[in-house]
Amino acid sequence: MDRIQQLLQLYEDDKSDPFTLFALGFECHKRGRLEDALNWYKSVLATAPGYTGVYYHLGKLYQELGNRDDAVRTYQEGIQVCNDLHEVKDRSELQQALMEVDDD
Repeated sequence: MDRIQQLLQLYEDDKSDPFTLFALGFECHKRGRLEDALNWYKSVLATAPGYTGVYYHLGKLYQELGNRDDAVRTYQEGIQVCNDLHEVKDRSELQQALMEVDDD
């Protein structure tokens, strides 16, 4: 059984677990299933907006899709969430990603 199938089984057990939602998005993203990845990442934000790691990956996905404005907005929202949660490491990664978008 492949990784996505295993994660889908976990998803069936708990449809609100942010780690499973994120992992499904990440696996789809890795495999080039960009629309599926987008939907899973958005599900993370809908159920657990404090899951700070998703903002970086969602922003990168938006960049891959050529949607700079959504990437910038996602990074900025993630930075704000990180500030609210005092999450220094993820905030730093998001700030770096935001600067790289602005350099393009």
